Amino acid sequence: MNIKNNELDGWLVINKDLGMTSRQVVNIVKNKLNVKKIGHAGTLDPLATGVLALALGKATKTVKYIMDGMKKYEFTIKWGISTDTQDAEGSIISESKKKPKKEEIKNLIKNLVGYIEQTPPKFSAIKINGIRAYKLARKGKNFKLKPRKVFLKKIRIIEKKAIEKNCTSFEIECGKGFYVRSLARDICKNLNVDGYIVKLKRIESVPFNLESSISIKDFLKLYEKNDWKNFFLPIYSVLNKIKYVGK
Repeated sequence: MNIKNNELDGWLVINKDLGMTSRQVVNIVKNKLNVKKIGHAGTLDPLATGVLALALGKATKTVKYIMDGMKKYEFTIKWGISTDTQDAEGSIISESKKKPKKEEIKNLIKNLVGYIEQTPPKFSAIKINGIRAYKLARKGKNFKLKPRKVFLKKIRIIEKKAIEKNCTSFEIECGKGFYVRSLARDICKNLNVDGYIVKLKRIESVPFNLESSISIKDFLKLYEKNDWKNFFLPIYSVLNKIKYVGK
């Protein structure tokens, strides 16, 4: 592909690494490609990995349509410990030796499908009077977040080889505004057990998936060889794949 940087109107799908913030990924690509407009469709937590779709140039105007699309995640809950962030980044708030049985989990999750009222995590980017919730939570401030209606299309238990003991893995398909950490919190609450997410990966953000993605490490290698454009998706090639998903 012979593309000049001022003609970069399209998408680059990054397979985000563990420990990186979404903003760090954006900044790396922005600096390397020297583009003025760049954004991403859906933040991933630092401890989450997987599909992070970057919009370049005029494609930034279509981000809202990607945000409206369905997402697929794989995540693993480790039983026995609860943290204040619902993941490994937080502080332990409770512990127990109780572990739910597989049948108990199955009976619960089949009732979670559809439109549900979900309260976002306090450690999230939602703004409270102009201040990010996670900033208030880190300062120990007392506040409440309002429940929001979200959509869970599918949820199932998946078998993982060589997984840690006392863990259960899931795959879900959900709509916009859905918090996997909140789902894990609510699963633990309903089962009356402690647990937190030890692994979280976004495997699809319609119309993007892992197969069309590239890691930052490989992007930087290919950039030096001027071969990265094989992963660039022009805006016209994506527009006809976007399906609007209403509320």
